[in-house]
Amino acid sequence: MRIAILALLGLLAGCTSTPTSTAPSMATASAPAGPSARLNRAYAACQAAYERSATPTRTSRAQCLNAAESRYAGEFPDSEALSQQQGLRLALAQRVDSGQMTQAAADAAYARELKKIQASSQARNPAG
Repeated sequence: MRIAILALLGLLAGCTSTPTSTAPSMATASAPAGPSARLNRAYAACQAAYERSATPTRTSRAQCLNAAESRYAGEFPDSEALSQQQGLRLALAQRVDSGQMTQAAADAAYARELKKIQASSQARNPAG
């Protein structure tokens, strides 16, 4: 299956845990190109909880996004790629929270590694 990222790069970078972006979705060529309304609402709820928190952490936001995606896992054509994406998101959020890397560096790492995850998914599940 062919995996694609949402068209907006800002959504891609925001997936790790920036406070103003939502998470990206991977979709097949035959499936809708973005998350469903239910998944978008779940992403928005995670963002709202992050913004309301007196002591927000990027890790808690990443956990919320991962849980939302897990609830709607059927929207993702490759469960292995989804699991890898979620692990990457959480690991980078933890590194930002611990001061081991900046959010900008985490966003760049997320974008770079997500491309690798998608390429691996395409190799496992070729379109056609």
